[in-house]
Amino acid sequence: MKIKPKHILILKLSSLGDILHALPALKALRGRFPAAKISWLVDKPYREIIKASPYLDEVIIFEKEDWKRLRLFSALGKFIRLISRLRKGKFDLAIDLQGLFRSSFIALLSGAKTRIGFANARELSPFFYSHRIAVPDKNMHAVERYLLTAHFFGCPDNEERDFALKINEKDIRYIEMRLRSGTATGERPLVAVCPSARWRSKRWPAERFAHLCKVLNKEWDANIVIIGGKEDIEVANLVKTLADSRPLSMAGETTLGQLTALLKKTDLLITNDSGPMHLAAALGTRVVTIFGPTDPRLTGPYGKDHLLVRKQVPCAPCRKKVCRQHTCMENVTPEEVLKAVKQQLNKIL
Repeated sequence: MKIKPKHILILKLSSLGDILHALPALKALRGRFPAAKISWLVDKPYREIIKASPYLDEVIIFEKEDWKRLRLFSALGKFIRLISRLRKGKFDLAIDLQGLFRSSFIALLSGAKTRIGFANARELSPFFYSHRIAVPDKNMHAVERYLLTAHFFGCPDNEERDFALKINEKDIRYIEMRLRSGTATGERPLVAVCPSARWRSKRWPAERFAHLCKVLNKEWDANIVIIGGKEDIEVANLVKTLADSRPLSMAGETTLGQLTALLKKTDLLITNDSGPMHLAAALGTRVVTIFGPTDPRLTGPYGKDHLLVRKQVPCAPCRKKVCRQHTCMENVTPEEVLKAVKQQLNKIL
């Protein structure tokens, strides 16, 4: 498509993994339109990740929490102010990577005459686009799917997938201090463990993560750090209690910027399908992931240096957030995960 936009609005509000997957498309668009001002609309919890990109000029915050907590008057007022701000931005191109009614409607209200989105987007959002991009393969990885928007404007397909995340020196110093003050020294091998996930169906049993921690400490003298958000403190403490090695838990103690600094320093991340998995992969840190209800072809850790552990069961991938049987995760044994972990550590050390 021939267009020379002066002001570009990218709409990708959440979640952490999806935002990270969209960063190579941002780099490609910056290369295609070097003189354009590029702004990104994002949910408040993820603003640190977006601000870490060198290819972005402006971050605009969407206050989704007010809608979730039914603060209707506050939410409506903020929404009106948001649309007013977008209008003042005089955007001539809006690219909706979220693909939901909310994001596509905001793109329309922004005043941008050219509005781009995927033809198979959900919640009737294609109705609000001026141009729709066909997705040729429903099983293509999210990184490649988001890059279709850049190819639509003539960006070459032979560029390296660059996530380009800058790490703040202050965050690096905090992580180094925290490792020294805790039970992990920061010496190699430094292994991060993420025992939680947003969906319950994606969580491997906590006691099996604890078993991994004990083996890694005994056989590899590994320094182990448990990570997660504030909502993951309970499961992190359970893993810590069950692991005789007593790993350092930093669950609920790090900002996104600090977590980025930690995962960059980490030799290996062992995790469920989660946001930290995508962050580690974007940073070039090796990953071992236990997969169950989700499809790694679509949302697996991006790159060739990662290992997946999963069991082939008839119902997977089901993409259900809650599952009574939980067969796909329960059938994955600690021995299978340890085999993948040892393969990774042998390559690293």
